[in-house]
Amino acid sequence: MKNLSVLLLFAAAAVAAPAPKRTEPATFYVSQSSGDDSSSGQAPAPDGANGPWKTLARASAEDYIPGDRLLLKCGDTWDEELRPKGEGTPKEPITIGSYGEGAKPVIDRQDYRQDRIGIHLADQGGFRIVGLEFNRCMTGIYAEYSAGCPTKRFLWIEDCYLHDSLLYQHYEDYPRRKIGLGVCLFSHERKNRVVLADVTVRNCVFRRLASGFWTNSPDNFNKNASFIYNFANLTFEGCLFEEGYQWQLGIRGVAGGAVRNCVTHDIGRGFRAFNGVAGGMFFRCKDWVFEDSEWGFIDIGLGSGDGEAFDFEGNCDNMTMRNCLFHDTDGPGFLLCCYASDGNPNRGIRMENCVLNGKSKRPIGLPRCAIINTTDWNEATWTKCRFYLSEGEVLMRVMDPEKEKRTRFVDCLVKNLSDACSTPNLAPKAAVSASSQEAGHEAAKATDGKAATSWKATASADQWLELDFGKPTTVNEFRIREDASSSVSRYLIELWSQRASRWVGCFHGRAIGSDFIAPIVSRTTRKARLLILRTDKGNPCIAEFEAYDDATSGPKRGPSPR
Repeated sequence: MKNLSVLLLFAAAAVAAPAPKRTEPATFYVSQSSGDDSSSGQAPAPDGANGPWKTLARASAEDYIPGDRLLLKCGDTWDEELRPKGEGTPKEPITIGSYGEGAKPVIDRQDYRQDRIGIHLADQGGFRIVGLEFNRCMTGIYAEYSAGCPTKRFLWIEDCYLHDSLLYQHYEDYPRRKIGLGVCLFSHERKNRVVLADVTVRNCVFRRLASGFWTNSPDNFNKNASFIYNFANLTFEGCLFEEGYQWQLGIRGVAGGAVRNCVTHDIGRGFRAFNGVAGGMFFRCKDWVFEDSEWGFIDIGLGSGDGEAFDFEGNCDNMTMRNCLFHDTDGPGFLLCCYASDGNPNRGIRMENCVLNGKSKRPIGLPRCAIINTTDWNEATWTKCRFYLSEGEVLMRVMDPEKEKRTRFVDCLVKNLSDACSTPNLAPKAAVSASSQEAGHEAAKATDGKAATSWKATASADQWLELDFGKPTTVNEFRIREDASSSVSRYLIELWSQRASRWVGCFHGRAIGSDFIAPIVSRTTRKARLLILRTDKGNPCIAEFEAYDDATSGPKRGPSPR
């Protein structure tokens, strides 16, 4: 009897013993359509005991190690939160991606008004999230870090589509989540410590979100929390932020970063914000570079205030913008703010070869100007920039003038928008072609200088009109005249990049109308094209598509006296 008891104890111990921890990376598969949570998870299709898991709950129960891959089946959809365990390294991240063919795997939480997340990380680094879609999540990807968390490194988000989360409420007590976000990095740390570093967001689309990407902390509204940086080395590259409500980049407390080849377009329509609308808002940041990016068509909606393309909100130091375009705003093209969120001015703002065509169509409580500077203590230098002023608009207004002037304009060109496109039109000498054309409305009729003739496509979407200059040609302004029968609602002007062997966008537009001028950052190219993405109804019909190299007219602005 005694021996039997001993045997039973040994047997119970053997059952309770944990499985040995894996030391070799593995690949796991999840398929909502064909998976089974009792399977091994280590085969892409069912095969006896092997096969994919079915649920994200089962996938969240696994302990992942550096180099593991968790792959979701293309074409499948889950209404669950994925909360993976474990942690990777920058050299061997844990990859969350896809397998199979077809549409991206979708995490669809069904109701963005509920506090539901797509992927949730907590005090974790070393993750690579690639090729997924997030729909109707209050927050698509939420990564939070506790006070005292040691610095975590590496989060890579690539080729993801985050969309349709337009919940907007007062969020002063965030992280009680009350706003629809694509991605949020949240730090509970209040001291000047970095909890997450080396974050890359590449080739992602953020569409119809209250805000696209946030970094945040409990000190969001604390004016006494200056010079606190909880995140470091955050890079955005090749991303599109479109049809959102408020700041599509709401970046706070980040030391070091970059925004390259990104577009923010059509923000604020039909919406009322309690604290304003801007294409991008940076606060309490330092050491950033912004290159070859565009912010345009920023709306104050139902009376939100502000309505600028971009906002340095305060306590931003050593920020460089070059080759960037800011255009078509209800408010000023650019805001240099101080005092609203922080008592410290922005210092070391450098604007190089940028173009401002804000228009200030209907500002609320702000004078009509290209730049709002809340105080002369903001330190900014504009070098070789071009400003296009609409009727009644001035270059800059200072709301709280000081004796010491810290804003300078060096070799800048200031001109009236109505004086643009005043040099010879380059289009008539270019070879012209189109994706399609109706009889009597051939492509060449869009470059013949006659308002009564026009090019008309045979389809409504994804139609193009191309100019081939035959040799490298510098262009910096376009003029488009749309026929009265046409109703283009979204278009793109592209230039051919010989080095990359592809088309590169230089201006994202909405409606055209009878006469629209689109200044761009000056480029040299062999070819340009107008790409019609959609119309309100019918096929696009363009009377004239004109290109110019017009950089000489208008007064130059030299250094401002101190």
